[in-house]
Amino acid sequence: MLLLRRLVAGHLALMGPITWRMRATAGWAALLGSIGACGGTDPRIPTSVSLSATTVSFTALGQTQQLLPSVIDQDGKPLADPNVSWGSSNNSVASVSPSGVVTAVGEGTAEVTATSGAVTATAQVAVVQTPTQIVKVSGDAQTATAGTTLPAPLVVQVNDAGGSPIPGRTATFTVTQGDGSLGAATAATGNDGRASTTFTTGTLSGSPQAVSASITATALSVSFTATASADPTSFNIGLRYLNPATPTQQQAFTNARLRWQSVITEDLEDALIEANPDDCGLGTPAVNQPVDDLMILVRLIAIDGDGGILGSAGPCFIRDPGDPLTVMGIMQFDTDDLQTLEDGGLLEDVILHEMGHVLGYGTLWGLQGLLVGPSLPPASGNDPHFTGAQAIAAFNSAGGSTYSGGAKVPVENTGGDGTADAHWRETVLGDELMTGFIDFGPNPLSRITIASLADQGYTVDLAAADGFSFLTALRVFGRPKLRLKNDILRIPIKKVDPRGRVTGVFRP
Repeated sequence: MLLLRRLVAGHLALMGPITWRMRATAGWAALLGSIGACGGTDPRIPTSVSLSATTVSFTALGQTQQLLPSVIDQDGKPLADPNVSWGSSNNSVASVSPSGVVTAVGEGTAEVTATSGAVTATAQVAVVQTPTQIVKVSGDAQTATAGTTLPAPLVVQVNDAGGSPIPGRTATFTVTQGDGSLGAATAATGNDGRASTTFTTGTLSGSPQAVSASITATALSVSFTATASADPTSFNIGLRYLNPATPTQQQAFTNARLRWQSVITEDLEDALIEANPDDCGLGTPAVNQPVDDLMILVRLIAIDGDGGILGSAGPCFIRDPGDPLTVMGIMQFDTDDLQTLEDGGLLEDVILHEMGHVLGYGTLWGLQGLLVGPSLPPASGNDPHFTGAQAIAAFNSAGGSTYSGGAKVPVENTGGDGTADAHWRETVLGDELMTGFIDFGPNPLSRITIASLADQGYTVDLAAADGFSFLTALRVFGRPKLRLKNDILRIPIKKVDPRGRVTGVFRP
């Protein structure tokens, strides 16, 4: 440029004043334009960069957004074709292409930077996967014997809008049909977006089973179904809850059910139940289904306040012909006493006791001719006793061979209706489970009680009994006890044949 100016100056010196003046107007502008044009070749220096967006939000992996840069030079003018390089602070969250296309890669936050020369601009990127789909992966439409755990877990997968799995979300599983139970009610999705739980079918064979799975803070849900099949080789007790029970309470019922199932070892003939509302007492529902082998309705209600009747039970449908054994019965417990029983560690024993009454202990003896000398009106005996041969043999084996207080096996003769004539005599058998009292301590289910069920017609395993002898039973007198007041439900008992037809009514 300096050389050019010197040449121009020399050229002007050679020209005369007149020539200069003549040409000044015409040529000066052209000359200055030529000089100015030479000045336009100076490099354009980026002084600032801005982006089309400074925040970018993604709700699914694989989503993209184009960022457009705007670069300004030292003269405040935009560069038409700026040289821009791109980078991401965390490529596991968001990547960026050489042309500024940002792609969601994983959940989290990252900073995308555009650089031109010595200046930069940034955009904050947030990737928060939003659940748009919950998919059943496996576990649907399984079959298992009533009251057993399905072979495979129930598995769901949570996906975003792009179909990518979402980790760290809470799946909630809920039993929506049947009386089954879950291994876990909630589970967090893993890196594969999957969550699972196990499911134990309800105890009533043939009853529909369903579990829903939902995702917290969404309306997404799916439903699993299962079939609770009958077990033709063993004795099955099915529980149908008429009121909600806490998990702890349900576990106590389950433990009692399994205990009696370990005692009674042989399947009974299935029977059809066609029950009307209130057939098993006020508030019980209609029932229309086959039963294998025993259905028990469980009702948790307010009865008479704290410390009165803890619970009561009995059969309402029994088999006919053959041994008149229970097809369906009911147990009810006073909600005002449940927490006290739980706190005292007695709930399971009380449930086990009342379940025995549903089976027929103390409630079907009169019908079966096994109770002699009853004490309640219209009778007036003072030494009621159970006459089953197998129970007498077990009584003798437990130390009762020298018993001289009356006939064997001695049945309770005090306590009035609901206690007398329906329990073992407390003054003789002490802490045995089926007396009219529950001890604060062990309440053994003895061979005497199990043998009495055999006398009633059940096939039993005497080896399943708890240890019991009169020597130990006598040591517990003075231990705190709860009296099981009026725990026999006096409701009409209908006889039904295998096809569900009522053939008679027994009124205890």
